[in-house]
Amino acid sequence: MSNNKEYEALKIGALLHDIGKFVQRSSDKPKSKKHEEFSYEFLKRKFEEGFLSDLDKKTKNKILEIVKEHHNSSIKTDLVGIVRLADWLSSGERKEPKGDFDEILITKEQKLLSIFETVYVVKNLDDKVKMGEISEEEKEKILNKIYDMGFKYSLKPLNVSDAIFTDKRYPNEKYEDLFNEFEDKIDEFKENVSFEELYQLIQKYTWCVPSVTIWKKSGSLKGGLPDVSLFDHSKTTCAIACCLYHMYIKNEHAKEQIDDEALKKLLNNKEDEWKKPIFSLIHGDLSGIQDFVFTITTKYATKSLKGRSFYLDFLTEYFAKYICKRLNLPITNILFYGGGHFYILSYKVDDNFVEEVEREINEKLFEMFRTKIYITIAKVDISPNSFKKKEKDSFTKKWKEVSEKTVEKKLKRFKFKLEELFEPYNRGSEDRCVICRKEIDIVEDEYFIDKTNKICKYCASFVALTDILKHFQINNEIKFNDIYPIPSIDEKFSFLTNPAIKELEEKFSVFSDENYFLERYNLPHEESGELIIPYKIWGIAFPINEDENEKRILDFDELAEKAEERTGTRKIGILKMDVDNLGEIFTNGLGSFATISRMSTLSSMLTLFFTGYIPHLIKNEEFEVNGKKYRFKDNIYLVYAGGDDTLIVGAWDAIWELAKRIRDDFKRFVCYNPYITVSAGIVFVNPKFEFKKAVNMAEEELESGKNYTIYEDEENEKKIDKNALTVFSCSMNWDFEIKYNEDFWNKLMTYMNNGYIDFGEVNEEILKLKELVKEFNEDKLEKKFEEAIEGTKKKRILHIAQITGGRLENVIKKEGEIIINLPYYWRVIYYLHRNYKDDEREYVEFLEDYVKEKVKKLFSSKIKLNFNDLKVSSKIVELKKRNR
Repeated sequence: MSNNKEYEALKIGALLHDIGKFVQRSSDKPKSKKHEEFSYEFLKRKFEEGFLSDLDKKTKNKILEIVKEHHNSSIKTDLVGIVRLADWLSSGERKEPKGDFDEILITKEQKLLSIFETVYVVKNLDDKVKMGEISEEEKEKILNKIYDMGFKYSLKPLNVSDAIFTDKRYPNEKYEDLFNEFEDKIDEFKENVSFEELYQLIQKYTWCVPSVTIWKKSGSLKGGLPDVSLFDHSKTTCAIACCLYHMYIKNEHAKEQIDDEALKKLLNNKEDEWKKPIFSLIHGDLSGIQDFVFTITTKYATKSLKGRSFYLDFLTEYFAKYICKRLNLPITNILFYGGGHFYILSYKVDDNFVEEVEREINEKLFEMFRTKIYITIAKVDISPNSFKKKEKDSFTKKWKEVSEKTVEKKLKRFKFKLEELFEPYNRGSEDRCVICRKEIDIVEDEYFIDKTNKICKYCASFVALTDILKHFQINNEIKFNDIYPIPSIDEKFSFLTNPAIKELEEKFSVFSDENYFLERYNLPHEESGELIIPYKIWGIAFPINEDENEKRILDFDELAEKAEERTGTRKIGILKMDVDNLGEIFTNGLGSFATISRMSTLSSMLTLFFTGYIPHLIKNEEFEVNGKKYRFKDNIYLVYAGGDDTLIVGAWDAIWELAKRIRDDFKRFVCYNPYITVSAGIVFVNPKFEFKKAVNMAEEELESGKNYTIYEDEENEKKIDKNALTVFSCSMNWDFEIKYNEDFWNKLMTYMNNGYIDFGEVNEEILKLKELVKEFNEDKLEKKFEEAIEGTKKKRILHIAQITGGRLENVIKKEGEIIINLPYYWRVIYYLHRNYKDDEREYVEFLEDYVKEKVKKLFSSKIKLNFNDLKVSSKIVELKKRNR
């Protein structure tokens, strides 16, 4: 904990300011007192029982004062006034939340609505109000209905397995059970408790608790839509309060300062004070990720690949924490990090500070990696007004503005190094690293891989880092100071003595401060997904040969061999997948309800899925090939999963099944919201194929999916695009061509019937497509082809289907006239009758039915259906059946 006792009281008080809402809902007399009184009495009792015993009495009393008085309108100064204002800004308000205390809803109905139930729905309702199609009162009624009908989270401690999914309107778990578990855990938090551990305690037990108390008056909800967790509200309140505190104490980096008089003006809603930019939103963007990670030889790919990708992801966390350290801000102020980006909420800082930090970091990165990687840092200033809901210059707009500013600034990277860029470097060694092909400096320490091949110290670092992460996975525990053997380079390193980490730490000293890193963490429990405090959710999942003492990571050849044993096809698969239109979702998807706490909820939930759930899925789930089940964990190498995207390598058949499983689970995770989709690209290659080229091919397939459009009405700005998987250069829409999902179709029909989504002239046509999709889709066609081969003992149908899929594409639309080359159609029928006897016909007639129905739809549909589902399914089955 911090040495500044007042600041420590402020941080803890802000983080726990609404803990009484949790206590209140678990009480058998929730109406007996206000939540701030529940907070005060609970914490006072816990302090007496030894909670945070390292804190002195004065600090504890300050914390108690904050939680008890933060709604007291007569106190507008000091720490209470700071937290009160921060509470407003976190909620997107400019006033004290109101509610009729006697009309509080019964406790069992106080459940957290999934944030994904409101994405773009509120935005569409806002638009209808602006267009005069509905009134504000009608919008309110619709929101009440959304809350009533929408999926809400079960009251469970946070984990990375089942807790983050919901398909229930009113989960039946009791607050008392969750709170009792929380109280048991808080009783362990007595001595030497770090702020991060306290933060994680609140995250683990209040992530599923709504921050607003739902009031029922005149048949409608008052107090706000309960789609923001108590954790995210508490986190952002703490972040804002810490910014305000530094202005209050006149921190040297703070460009704006506030005193008690300014606090009073803000709390009294003086417009001039609300317009003044007193905060900064800082964005960091790491460049060069693709080249840095994939500029490696295929032979040694598995030995250093994860180390390289992890290192870049780690850099975003490390440098975000370094900036917070420089500004003396806690981890709550890191609103997001992942995917090479971070966003930090700060008090207003000078442009020179941002330039200084950017240069300082890039000087070190240049010294280590030359021009391979670069971090661009930019900031925009924010007024209190920007935190308000319905504000034109809202927080989401500022998020977009700083992102655009960073993109513009990236065009001038290395401008401070222009002269040095053209100077010779290195010392003339003839040796080159066998992994990255870089010339090895003659003054470097010597490292060898497989005893004979020389590698540079950074490739040695990434080989070591990969092995260290493997040990973390095996032990299910991260210990930064423990030393691990690295057999392939005949060295021993700890995480912190690894050269690529050590050089950073010697310069920036982030690990030396327990406010930003502890000495050890638990990884999520491999089987249950439980988060045991202190925890770190890092995306680690290696295929490990567990039959050997060494427990080494399987290489690409071995993964391809596994696939060959099952299918006869010796290939690996590479999967790239990410969320479509994520920037738009953040900047526009939340509509007039966009607040910093909602953005925090949205980003933290997406991170939980990609960084937490995907590794858990790989370690625990199975896939089926040719009638037998196999474990993903034995066949999958997780290169990267974080933020909103993932890159995975593995046995080709495992990759194929995993892609579909991830997407199915993602739709369930986002409550089947049709606005939130993912696209993916897959390639299957020889294990010795140039890895960088293979990744680029997967990227091209992903881009094809993102450019895939099955309907567009430019005049009315209606479009159905993206949401696609591309493989074999064939793009398919997940919902209309790959797999039928009853829950998705039910949700889509609900959205369409209620006007939450509008496809214009094809609305009715989409609903009619449901039966066609149910009968014919890629997933079902695969099963039909497998049944046909088993039933007839012939693979000829696969060849017929692939030819058919290609030739039927000659059915085209041209200026309203449909042209079809009928001979192609009849040739399919002829092939089937010629090659299969009457007693075999039952196994292959599905293909004839498919052709008839698809061609028929193509005549009448404005939606551009194709035959890629047929081509892909027959090709996949061909690859599966080569040894049969």
